[in-house]
Amino acid sequence: MSRLRPVLQLRTRITLLVSLILGLALLVTGVLVDWKMEQQAREALGDKVVLLSRIVAESEGVREGLAGRRPQAQVQELAERIRREAGVDYVVVMDMDGRRLSHPNPGQIGARFAGGDDANVYRGLSYLSVAEGTLGVSLRAFTPVREGDRQVGAVAVGLLLSGVDRAIVSVQKRILFGGLLGFAAGILGAMYLAGRIKRILLGMEPQEISTLLQQREAMLHSVREGVLGVDQDLNVTIVNEEALRLFALAGSHGELVGRPVEEVLPSSRLRTVIETGQAEYDQEGDILGLPILTNRVPVLVDGRIAGALATFRDKSEVNRLAEQLTGVRFYADALRAQTHEFMNKLHVILGLVRLGEHERLKTFITGVAGRLDDEVGFVVQRIKDPVVAGFLLARFSSAREQNILMQLDQDASLPPCADDAVSHDLVTVLGNLLENAVEAIGDGLRREIRVSLRPEGELLHLSVADTGPGLPEDVLAQAFVRGFSTKGEKRGLGLWQAARTVEARGGHLKGENRAGGGAAFTASIRLFPGEDA
Repeated sequence: MSRLRPVLQLRTRITLLVSLILGLALLVTGVLVDWKMEQQAREALGDKVVLLSRIVAESEGVREGLAGRRPQAQVQELAERIRREAGVDYVVVMDMDGRRLSHPNPGQIGARFAGGDDANVYRGLSYLSVAEGTLGVSLRAFTPVREGDRQVGAVAVGLLLSGVDRAIVSVQKRILFGGLLGFAAGILGAMYLAGRIKRILLGMEPQEISTLLQQREAMLHSVREGVLGVDQDLNVTIVNEEALRLFALAGSHGELVGRPVEEVLPSSRLRTVIETGQAEYDQEGDILGLPILTNRVPVLVDGRIAGALATFRDKSEVNRLAEQLTGVRFYADALRAQTHEFMNKLHVILGLVRLGEHERLKTFITGVAGRLDDEVGFVVQRIKDPVVAGFLLARFSSAREQNILMQLDQDASLPPCADDAVSHDLVTVLGNLLENAVEAIGDGLRREIRVSLRPEGELLHLSVADTGPGLPEDVLAQAFVRGFSTKGEKRGLGLWQAARTVEARGGHLKGENRAGGGAAFTASIRLFPGEDA
């Protein structure tokens, strides 16, 4: 199923969003900085012309020139030198009548100061003003010139506003350049961040992540295995409902997420999995005494171990499933043997018919029917549970095909089982013991297996004995150990399974060599309710 992707992918949206936010931030910041810088530039230029006008007014050459003790040509020369060195547009020295003693344009010397904003300086005031003079609109500072206690003239120092604007534009250009540079760096950073986030998210969009997370949650809580995950610090991060059920079954309640795993499950071995990076499969363990079968695997992110995950099932449930599968296999084997024996008899009958041996055919059919009636009648008369009876008949038929005489003890009996689970457990035990006896009987002259079933109250005493060579004592001592077998690898489950089933029914399975040869396996198990139950 194809996944629907949004019109704008996550990378594009992150880049656009960061660019928009950065652009707005830089724009607002640029406007504020521009306004502040323009204000500071104008104030700085104003302070410059004010300071320069005061310096000129305090100049001895200017005072003497206005007092008539120095030629006016020297005043012009002094004013022009200061103008050039200070970088202003004009330095004008005026007498008390407003006539100029200096000017950048010598032709203006002797004329009255232009602009109309010089009246207050003749009254002894210092100030800034903006007005249009002979050179154009300018920012100018006026300062009175005093000789002792008497005012003898004034000084005007000015900067044309066109020059002021050029200085401000220069500042604005630097601000704009810095803003564009920052914006470009921000876009590149946004593109890198978006790409990095996409790689972290494995190239998926948020909608895809949301869908995948919901599917993961549904899967996590629907599986029949308990799931427990931890982070790199061994704190529990994931627990599904089945795990909570198993913990509750073991007597542990309360919130598990966020707690240290060694506090929740001391035998988890997840620390070892994280330290070694090695997975562990089909390991037996326990949850506060509840036996479990568990798998443990490390969780890798970008090739690094970021945590570990454990999945586990109640071991009794696993055993029950194994027992059910074992029983089904025994049923299938028994039916297959019966079918095979029946087909062999049909082939004999067909052959006798074709040969025209009608008398021998009659004798053969009579013998088969009689033997079958005797065997079926004997088993059905003593074994009242139809499942167990049918199973034994099928096993007897299978044994005959292998030239083995398998018989039910003359004193054997079995009442109907209480439910299907009892029948199934009994078939599991008998099936494993009979299969083991068939494999162990060997090639001797006597190939016999005897089955005994004797109820006593709520107990059933059963035994399976064979006439084989018997078992060495060291093999007999390990016969019920899981996986132990003298017949090769991937064997050794039959007797172990039979022993576990007997133990689950409150009994004990034991094996011993018989004095006359062969081995016998016996057990007393509780399969029936007693009279006082």
